[in-house]
Parts: sequence; C-alpha cells; structure tokens
Amino acid sequence: MRENSANLFEWLIMACPCERCVATILAFCICSLTACNRARPEPIETKSVQPVLYASPNPVPAGDLDKPLGTTTITWDTGNGAMGDLYVKVDQEPEKFMSRAPSGTHEVRWIQFDSFYEFRLYSEKRSKLLATLEVTRDD
Repeated sequence: MRENSANLFEWLIMACPCERCVATILAFCICSLTACNRARPEPIETKSVQPVLYASPNPVPAGDLDKPLGTTTITWDTGNGAMGDLYVKVDQEPEKFMSRAPSGTHEVRWIQFDSFYEFRLYSEKRSKLLATLEVTRDD
C-alpha cells in the first residue's frame, strides 16, 4: 500500500499541472460524495403536538352529601417537553400555583359542590396560556 501511495505521490509531483489539477478535482469529488452520503442526517419529522389538560373524573361525582369534598386527578402535558406551570383559579380568588413540570398528574381532593374550578396550564413562568379546563361537581 505504501509503495502505491509513494508512486502516486511521485506521479503527482512529476505530472504536468493539468494532470495534477484533474487528479486533485477528481479526488475532491470522490471524497465529497462519499463523505456527504455518510454524513447526511436522517430527515426529522416535526409534529405539532397540542398541549393536554384534562380531569378524571369530570364532573366529579356527587357522592355522599355527608362528604363535602370530592376528588379528581388533573393530567397535563405541554406537548413539546418544555416546562409548564399548572395553576388553579377557584371562584373569584386569584390563581394559585400547583405544580411545575413538562407533564404530570396531580390528585385534587378538595372539589366542593358550590365552587367553580378553572385549571390553567401555562408555559413556564406564565409567559403563555397553553390550555384551560373547567372542573365541576355533580349536585
């Protein structure tokens, strides 16, 4: 192999400028084509995934009248893997922070008969409202 490389090197030195130019261009083309074929990345599918925010069950069953609090599980997903902030607004009260994660579940054990609940999923630090969800309780 070394002898062939040495012979090629000697030929390139001794060859006329046109032959060296053609050989160099040919070598460049072959290297470029093989390198491009190996290094070509696979196409990436980009899907627009919508944020998810839901409660189960919703409406929360009435249950026993002796038990004023009902339970539901809130599930969320920002849809893109970015951090999300989950807030709840109860009746006319200000929003209250509940959780921060790209996705998750949160069990809510304080759903009352006579209150209105709105869960809100924001991008991190409430920069954009991604989804809202109303939760009610059967009478």
